[in-house]
Amino acid sequence: MTSMLPYLFAAYPLCFVIAALVWLLRAKPQSWPHYSMMTAVCGSIIVFVFLAGPWAFTSYYLRYVSLGLFALAVIFMCQRIKINRQNGKNLSGASFAILALALLLFVVLDALAIAAYHQPGNPLNLSFPLALGRYYVLQGGNSAVTNPFHALSGSKLALDIVKLNAFGNRAGGIAPLTLNAYEIFGEKVYSPCAGSVSYVRDGLPDNAPGRPEVKYPEGNYVVLKCGDTEVFMAHLKRGSIALTVGEVVAVGQLIGNVGNSGNTLEPHLHISATMSGAERGLQFRGRKLSVNSVVAR
Repeated sequence: MTSMLPYLFAAYPLCFVIAALVWLLRAKPQSWPHYSMMTAVCGSIIVFVFLAGPWAFTSYYLRYVSLGLFALAVIFMCQRIKINRQNGKNLSGASFAILALALLLFVVLDALAIAAYHQPGNPLNLSFPLALGRYYVLQGGNSAVTNPFHALSGSKLALDIVKLNAFGNRAGGIAPLTLNAYEIFGEKVYSPCAGSVSYVRDGLPDNAPGRPEVKYPEGNYVVLKCGDTEVFMAHLKRGSIALTVGEVVAVGQLIGNVGNSGNTLEPHLHISATMSGAERGLQFRGRKLSVNSVVAR
């Protein structure tokens, strides 16, 4: 089942976009109110997958294509509705109720996706731990719709970061079978803050893509004590960690390399923070990140 997840993640935003566009284009609106409701529902669906869909499984740039296609569909339908203007009919109560419920659902989901950028309390301001490339938040944000797996595991403010290639994908395909096909594998990780090393684990193997190790979910990891906060970075490459417990580190000091150790389907950097045992939000040089955020370095 895990081997199918990348394909499901790749298909999910595309299927929503296609379904919304086909629904709009195949509709036979009887009046301007009917057309307006249809357009609002389809638009709210497109906005939701634009904000919360995991686009890096195909191409990050497709999310902008989806907006363009929706705009073209709206223009096309405007031409069609003009033809039926003289024969307009009022929208039935049942049809209006269905459209209104669909609109309400996706407006709420859109609001949750936008609210995901809000970090509760006082977020920890860090330097971005990766360099030389375009990095993409595959999962993150303070919302279950943008950060579902972390929300279920109790670390709802954590981020999973991958690297994009020239095509806007995080790998050479949807689900490559070799670790080197993933752009971020082996990428150097640098200390995002000044502090000291609290914990280190190294020596666990890097799993083949799609074969997570659930016994040691964090894999190889480092915990840095930065002031009153512990910063946790996981799934590092075996044998790459360049720090020891108790060592004092500076911002930008080499920590190790991104790997695929632990409970992970593919190479990525997991980063999160806790203060006095409670989870703390993160921002990078004042910028808050959520799913689909891109950081260019």
